[in-house]
Amino acid sequence: MKVKNKELTNIKNGRQVYIITDDDSFNNKDFVLLESKSENIKVEITIKYKYNNLDDCFNLISFELFGNFKSKEEAKDYYKDLKNIIVYRIKYDNKEPLSAELPPELLKLIDLSSLTKNTIGHSSSEVYELKLKDGTNAILKIQYLTSRNDLKDEYERNKWLEGKLNVPKVYYFKELDNYQYYLREKKAGLSAHKIENFAPLVGKNLKQIHSIDITNCPFTNNNVDNLLKIAIDKIDIILPTILEIYPDMNKKSILEFLKNNKPTDTVLVHGDYSLPNILIDDNNEVSLIDLGDVSISTKYFDLYYLRKSFIRNNKMDYFKAFLESYGLSEIDEKAMKWMDIIDKVLF
Repeated sequence: MKVKNKELTNIKNGRQVYIITDDDSFNNKDFVLLESKSENIKVEITIKYKYNNLDDCFNLISFELFGNFKSKEEAKDYYKDLKNIIVYRIKYDNKEPLSAELPPELLKLIDLSSLTKNTIGHSSSEVYELKLKDGTNAILKIQYLTSRNDLKDEYERNKWLEGKLNVPKVYYFKELDNYQYYLREKKAGLSAHKIENFAPLVGKNLKQIHSIDITNCPFTNNNVDNLLKIAIDKIDIILPTILEIYPDMNKKSILEFLKNNKPTDTVLVHGDYSLPNILIDDNNEVSLIDLGDVSISTKYFDLYYLRKSFIRNNKMDYFKAFLESYGLSEIDEKAMKWMDIIDKVLF
């Protein structure tokens, strides 16, 4: 895929996680060679969407996630010659050293000589494994500051959940010189799907999450009413993507479905409850990571993303055991379809 030198530089230094092109030949999970006049790099596509025009694209995705643009207008002008608007979210495994200098107070906490880069997963952050000065295993995430404030969201939610669930201890967070720095405990264990008989443990854990007292929970961005409002407001933007999946529907029937099938339960959700974000140690203790999307919502928010993760990791044979442990005899497929449409807005 041809890209400009500016785009490739932005991707390498973590300042760009989406690209816009008129090349429609790639799909999720594809590895693609990005070619510029100066060099080439290999990236993995993690999300693909089509838009009718640049206005629709930048109304749904902040222009700041496409590089060093000062305004939406500047970004639109940069991409104005494209005939089709295809958007790919990409993951680039940068093997280079730290792209930002560490704050002095952070350096006092960590053993810098122990730092190694972790390229597993689809995080838009640079992720490092290291040790604290006292030998404790830790994770350091560094992200270029964008309007999404991903790491700040994760930090605030992780702090709120301490003492309520088995989550990492938070050691440090700071925003400095357009970067976010987040240091937390590294929990022991392997991703759930790598553990034998993981499904009943995951079911009990999700039931525990959904039983948390939400009386004073400040995180409501993914509540059902808000999700429905966003979907209605963005229906014209996401319509092409939805119709590719549900060709028998139209704009009117989609809106009617969303309004008539809105889930009515209210619980605390992880927000990205996928098998790699659920760790199980040698004592069958379950812990949770990547907490940036924790919010009040419907239980089907977690059930939807978890089932996708079971499918992605070829574990659907274990899904029934998960449901039994969670306490559901069967899945409400209308609620799952509702979440599938909502997912096209959230991505």
